[in-house]
Amino acid sequence: MTDAGLAYGASDPSLAVARPADELVLLMPQAMRARRHPRAIAAMWAWETVLALLASGPAAGLARAAWRGDQPLWEAGGHALLDWLWHDLHGVRAALSGAEVVLVLSTVAGLVPMAALMAALTYARRDRQAAAFVQCIAAGLRAFPPMALLLVVAGLLQGLVLVAGGFLAVAVEGWSHARLGEARAQQVEGLVFLLVLAVAAQTGVLHDLARASVVRFRVTGMRALGLGARTLRRSPIVLGWSWAWRALASLAPVLAAAAVAGKLGGHGGFDLVFLFVLHQSVVVVRVALRTSWMARALRAVDGTSSKAMAQVGAVALLGS
Repeated sequence: MTDAGLAYGASDPSLAVARPADELVLLMPQAMRARRHPRAIAAMWAWETVLALLASGPAAGLARAAWRGDQPLWEAGGHALLDWLWHDLHGVRAALSGAEVVLVLSTVAGLVPMAALMAALTYARRDRQAAAFVQCIAAGLRAFPPMALLLVVAGLLQGLVLVAGGFLAVAVEGWSHARLGEARAQQVEGLVFLLVLAVAAQTGVLHDLARASVVRFRVTGMRALGLGARTLRRSPIVLGWSWAWRALASLAPVLAAAAVAGKLGGHGGFDLVFLFVLHQSVVVVRVALRTSWMARALRAVDGTSSKAMAQVGAVALLGS
């Protein structure tokens, strides 16, 4: 593979001598693939595993103190679980509060590893080696301010879409109730709410495209939001489907693992080891699918930039 096939920029040997081998260069769009970065996926899996342990550790400790094991949790009817929730309500509330704190902190702090993951997908060293871990973390730290701004703006947008959509669905149901009947009115209300969910999902796609623009172009949050909107406007159906099939595919291993856990839960020995491996495999698959989507978003915003530059060049050529 030549330098030209791997990254943007000149491949003149004289320039290569003048620049350090560990300098980061931008990869070509076709090289931005999740499958090329198993170590980055493993690092993101490790991050999510640590967060899961921090969030679930207090609740697991309460369960061990109550029963010295989790066998009662798997008994039919869930009576032991309800009894525990009733008598250990204060401890459960404390555990939930701790989990909520971890969730909020991980949402904000998680912007750095997410940006670092996208940097690993976007850049490589000049000597054709993958970007080092420290280089990716440094890129993630640089991207944190615009990423944080995008998190707030996108969260507000999605919240407004869902709230306004909920009111719209109720209003449509009330308007159509007398004309179509209760059953039809509820069906129309459900259809409207599905459309609202689709709009909210597209807002999430826009958010990811803006994140990709931050890493790819190193721009401010609002500038990245504009670039993401332009990319989404060019191919909303294709990008929406690219996100949707990965999101749906990520649910399949969760459902399969839940079914297996229902059969093997409460047992020790090999069954417990198998459940642990199965659970971690599900996490890895979901992280890989998420990484695949972020690579797709990076290629999309890069393609939009290339088209824009080509159009500018064509206009300049015509003008001359």
